Amino acid sequence: MIGKAKSIKHTSISVDYARLKESGEELDRRHLAGETGEEIAQEFRMCQGLNARCENNTLHIILSPTIEDGQKLSNNDLREIYREYLKRMNLEDNQSIAFVHRDKAHTHIHIYANRINFEGVAYNDSFISNRTAKVAEEIALERGLKTAREVQMQKLISNKDIKEEIKHRHKATMETKPRNLNEYIETMRANKVSVEVVQSKTGKVSGLRMEFQGYIFKASEIDRKLSFENLMKEINQPIKIVSKIAQKGHKIERQ
Repeated sequence: MIGKAKSIKHTSISVDYARLKESGEELDRRHLAGETGEEIAQEFRMCQGLNARCENNTLHIILSPTIEDGQKLSNNDLREIYREYLKRMNLEDNQSIAFVHRDKAHTHIHIYANRINFEGVAYNDSFISNRTAKVAEEIALERGLKTAREVQMQKLISNKDIKEEIKHRHKATMETKPRNLNEYIETMRANKVSVEVVQSKTGKVSGLRMEFQGYIFKASEIDRKLSFENLMKEINQPIKIVSKIAQKGHKIERQ
């Protein structure tokens, strides 16, 4: 589960976004009676008026389980996560409201909490996003959910596998001995790898981009041997004519 948070100004607009979204549903609330974004913002302002020095006085928190975990979590599970988050962040006594969104199979929680409590004291939002990420990880571990670190590690492993497959297909392409970049691109395309020439605004070629099964990398990120300069040496083609070849039949992305 990934957790993000920041302090915002426009409470009513943000709350209405979460409240009115087609896939949105209120999970729970604390110390609030209003229904619309403006009504909730007015209730927030009752406390916020006690501390005029604080400008960004609403916390917007997003807690996002993985797609797989989100599909298994009921609204009651998500409600418990919301309450546990408030407890660990010492926000239980502040006004707050939570909504769940289940759009595109990606379940996530939107939380809006008043930074100003009933005594007019502002909640310390220093490093709020980092603290939220830490608490989200703790809750995920205790509930048997995947953490942000686990998701990142899986992504790294997946990226490594994809890069190795692209390198394998590059090797197979070079065994056909392409005579120029055009032939190289066409053969790679036949091997299910899309190759694009990337140019700067001045028209200078700055590198290659490769795509395979929805994964996109700079060629030099896959392997230094796949950098534009090294590839040109390998197929023995002068760099100065590459732009013309690319313009004839291959997409060029300008930076």
